[in-house]
Amino acid sequence: MNFGIIGLGNIANKFAKTLNEMNECLYAVASRDIAKAKEFSEKYNSVKYYGSYEELYNDPNIDIIYIATPNNYHFINSLDSLKHNKHVICEKPFTTNPNEAKELYDLAKEKNLFIMEALWIEFLPSYRKIKEIIKDGIIGEIKDISVSYGFDTNPDRKKRKFDSSLAGGALLDIGIYNIGFIDMIVNDEVESFDSSYHLNEYNTDDYSEINLIYKNNIKAKCVTAIGKEIKREAYINGTKGMIYIPDFQQNQGFKLIIDNEEKEYSYPFEINGFEYQIKEAIDSIKNNKNESNIYPSFSSIRLMKLLYDIRMSWNMKFSFEK
Repeated sequence: MNFGIIGLGNIANKFAKTLNEMNECLYAVASRDIAKAKEFSEKYNSVKYYGSYEELYNDPNIDIIYIATPNNYHFINSLDSLKHNKHVICEKPFTTNPNEAKELYDLAKEKNLFIMEALWIEFLPSYRKIKEIIKDGIIGEIKDISVSYGFDTNPDRKKRKFDSSLAGGALLDIGIYNIGFIDMIVNDEVESFDSSYHLNEYNTDDYSEINLIYKNNIKAKCVTAIGKEIKREAYINGTKGMIYIPDFQQNQGFKLIIDNEEKEYSYPFEINGFEYQIKEAIDSIKNNKNESNIYPSFSSIRLMKLLYDIRMSWNMKFSFEK
């Protein structure tokens, strides 16, 4: 299967490296800066490189496009890819609102194409085991969940991370991992939420504490920050025991604790963790599916709606939103 990549930043480097190590074909890359595209192409041995996205869209040899552009471009880049009959893996956040997300999934289905949000934690083997433990009732009924993630950033990256015109801010940058983790575990609509937050000089968030309540009085809390180091760990507490994940975002192992007895589980990555979402996309396309069974459209749209509702409760509209 021939891959194309648009948007050649840090995350695209990781994706391209993974493709190379999987012996998948990176056929073409594109950037509006042709020199950058050429340099990226030489680094990862793509067959072609382009100085415009349109040239890549129109390349008949490309089967699937990985979109790693800034957040504000995800919708239009995905839309253009689908219109050119390409399958799509789009970086998180999939879009900036749920209506756009639904439009993309509907169009993919209409054109019999595959599309998937690249929320890579959804595809990690460790989470399949955690879901199995929960489903089997080993920790009883879930009572509460807590998750946190924060990092500092250097001044050079600050504007890029928080720029409202790029749909910046901590919520859509790393808060999506926190909220996405909770959504993946509970797999249900939120009944209510409240939060405390801080908006910076760019009118985007750099810190938040969000409390969520689900059916059966399941409570969840997440803490998110850019500009402050916070350990990215998670706890799932049940009526019979708990699961502790020391690094939920790059989950390669966790602890199951029942009656003060600990059992450790280990699921090391084959490469770097990105391989699982790539395998899911390839397998889904080969089986003529329009979306992933692991991370289906309704989950992606539900997550996008929650993130949007949280943003609106903060009156955090991006500069391009009316």
